[in-house]
Amino acid sequence: MAAGEGKRVRAGGSSLLAEFTRLGALPSAHRRGYQLEVLLEQLFRRAHFRVDRNASVAKPRQTDLVARYGDTWYLIEAKWHNEPADINVFDAVRSRMERAASSAVIGVIISVNGFTDSAVDDLRARRDRGTILLLGEEELTQVLSTPRSLVNLLQVKREELITHGRVHLAAAPKPRRQRRPATSLPAAEARLLGLDQQPLPYITSGGGFGEFVFVPELPDVDWAFGSGSGVSLDVPVRPYNEDGIVELLYALDSMGWTTAAPQWNIQQSSANWHGTGAQEFVETLRAWKNREDALKSAHHTEQVTYFDTCQGGGFYTLTASIANYRSRAVYDCRLSFQLPGVPVDLQPIRHLFEQFDAATFSYFRPLNSPAVVRHHPEQTVPLEAVGYIVSPSGPDLPDCDGAPEEWVTGLAVRNPHRDENGRSAPDAWPGRVAESELLICALRSHHPLHEPKRAYRLCSWEYARTSDALALRPVADW
Repeated sequence: MAAGEGKRVRAGGSSLLAEFTRLGALPSAHRRGYQLEVLLEQLFRRAHFRVDRNASVAKPRQTDLVARYGDTWYLIEAKWHNEPADINVFDAVRSRMERAASSAVIGVIISVNGFTDSAVDDLRARRDRGTILLLGEEELTQVLSTPRSLVNLLQVKREELITHGRVHLAAAPKPRRQRRPATSLPAAEARLLGLDQQPLPYITSGGGFGEFVFVPELPDVDWAFGSGSGVSLDVPVRPYNEDGIVELLYALDSMGWTTAAPQWNIQQSSANWHGTGAQEFVETLRAWKNREDALKSAHHTEQVTYFDTCQGGGFYTLTASIANYRSRAVYDCRLSFQLPGVPVDLQPIRHLFEQFDAATFSYFRPLNSPAVVRHHPEQTVPLEAVGYIVSPSGPDLPDCDGAPEEWVTGLAVRNPHRDENGRSAPDAWPGRVAESELLICALRSHHPLHEPKRAYRLCSWEYARTSDALALRPVADW
């Protein structure tokens, strides 16, 4: 054996990538290929696969690696030749798969120098002869850097091939999806009105960045049957662009996680736009140029914070930074859940991981402090209303003309604790909303829209924090 051929590398992602870079400088293709097998064994072990090298699963042919994750077996062939892998390599892997004891074995071909176009076309056309997944150099370096992303990457590739007949490769152009219409998402039940009672698409407020959102109701995940506390789950997702955010909302809606009362806040460096409804959120998000043109100056990105409740209790926030130019690229997108406990059925969350290329494992973590913080000041604070949030009373209480009467259930008011107002805010007041010109308050005592009150006062507030966002519920009364 040549010196270093049996060398094992450390399991850390950065050391795996450094070893791969070192192998690229070896002049011998044979040595590169052998040490690539050693490196891949470490990669799959680091990703929590059970791995056997030179396994006899396809006797009499020898297989580079066989790996198992859960109940799924992968037959892995590694190639580092001076030319792309061709149809002959694919046929050899199919032959090994046919000799395997289980028909459920999935083939994986890892070729540093890629694949010929004819081989990829052949794989797409003959996918009924067995599932074979392909990894090129770009994806290999990605998983060597973050080994925990390997499981999800293989799941995404498998679903693309089986469901859509597509060979998922990083270098391949991604198929353009038809743009989803906003109108297929649930519309808001509540309406936003100005003081003149004219409808508003959203409420515009002075302010800056801060990743917060005002909510009319705030579930307390600690308030559940039995002892204990709620749990949190942070899911980094990769929607790539604005349309990917819309796809994410569609996925959440298909799982029953979109209600008629989500709340959202889109933030620029000098303005915030507050609204309600998934449909209205998408329409406002896509009208970014109109919102930008209304500002004297705009930052090159805008932040979004989206809040909704979950079936069975709890809530989630969606935060993202979106480029304020034509590509509408998305950065740092994260879903953060707070739930009463760990769900028995985790499949919906797994689907999110697979569909949106979540790059790392996430964990349910018990909350180590109260989920909701509440504060009742000794004295209420007078408020200046600038708008109403109204909801229909329902068919049981018709107005005089036979239509359901609308009731004021919330208020848009000037922020009495804004930094520039000259009065000190209470210590318990969340500093993240200090720059916001307006507050959106829940109204403790509802009243008919046609009976406005002369004065309103801030009587309490409560809030919850996710990993990235603040959900704040100020409560007003009259």
